[in-house]
Amino acid sequence: MTEAVLQSPLAGVLDPAGRTLRVDGRSCSLAEIPFDAMLNLRGAAADARFADAVLGCAGLALPLQANTASLAAGRQLLWLGPDEWLLKLRDGTGTAVANQLCAALQGLHCAVVEVGDGNTSLRVQGPGAADLLARGCPLDLHPRAFADGALAQTHIARCSTTIVCLQAGVHYEITVRRSFADYLVRWLCEAGAD
Repeated sequence: MTEAVLQSPLAGVLDPAGRTLRVDGRSCSLAEIPFDAMLNLRGAAADARFADAVLGCAGLALPLQANTASLAAGRQLLWLGPDEWLLKLRDGTGTAVANQLCAALQGLHCAVVEVGDGNTSLRVQGPGAADLLARGCPLDLHPRAFADGALAQTHIARCSTTIVCLQAGVHYEITVRRSFADYLVRWLCEAGAD
C-alpha cells in the first residue's frame, strides 16, 4: 500500500523559498505559507461563554469590529462577519484547538469547522508589496487606508481572497482557496515581472 503524501497546492509552482518580484523598480517576495490549520468559527459574539471559550482555547480575543484581526505569534483570528471568524494556527495545534473549542462550546448554538485543507496562505513582503497587490486588487492599500492589523475580504485578479496587513505598505498575508492558488500565484508572478 502506498503512503499518502501531504502536498501543498503550490508544489511545483512556487519554490518553497519563495520568489522575488519587482514592481516599478521595487522588489517584494512572494512565498507560500503551507499547511496552516484553519478553523471557521460561527457563534454569537455577545454570548460571553462563546467569547470566553475562544479566548481560552485559541489565546486570542474575538475581534468584534468589521475588518479587524487579533494577531499573535503563529496565530491569527480574522473577523469575517458579525458571527463568523477564521482562526489560523501555525503551531501544529489545529485539531487539538478544534477539539477543545467543541468541548468548551458544548450546548451553544455555534460551529467549529476545520477548513485548512481547502485553503492556503501567501506572504507578500517588501517595498513593492502594496503595488503588486494593487495591480489586481480594488482596495486602497496605502498605509493611511489599510493600516497594520487591517483585513479585508476582496479579490485579486478575480480570485476571492482575505488579505491581512501585517505591516502597512510592505507586508501582507493572503488566504486563498486551494483551487485558485495556482492561478493567483502565476498571475502575481506575471504582474511582478518588471
